[in-house]
Amino acid sequence: MRSQTNSIVLDAEDDSAPERRNGQDRRRHSWRTLTYCGLQGRGRRRTARRDGHSYYLDWYKPSLVFTGLAVLLLSCLDALLTLTLLNRGAYEANLLMARLLETSDAVFVVTKVTMTAIGIVFLLMHSHFRLLKVTSGRHILQILVPVYAALIIYELFLLGVMK
Repeated sequence: MRSQTNSIVLDAEDDSAPERRNGQDRRRHSWRTLTYCGLQGRGRRRTARRDGHSYYLDWYKPSLVFTGLAVLLLSCLDALLTLTLLNRGAYEANLLMARLLETSDAVFVVTKVTMTAIGIVFLLMHSHFRLLKVTSGRHILQILVPVYAALIIYELFLLGVMK
């Protein structure tokens, strides 16, 4: 009886289906995920399969995308106000940005907006990951809006003082 059971197991192993996967992992996160799924809202994965895991999604909440756009717009306004303040006699406290300003205003603005956009995309892609074992990318993105708003208010105050 025992030998028949073993032979059945061996026969089942011999009848295994051939490998059908083509080698490309469909679960990868790519730029297509952001453009096709993220911006056009065509993604399917809206929640994680398992609780407690870091995971990529195909679809982002519109409120989170708008939060990222708000941060980008506030960054552009910050660049404009910075250039205005510099024309009125202020100086740039950030050493990297001060160095870029020595090159040209256009290089400063393009670099600032590009760095901000890359950061926003990173935080959006990792909105459901634990970053630095402290918080998620979503929370960092949400915190940036009031931080940038406070910076804009400060710059507007400086513009009023420097008249």
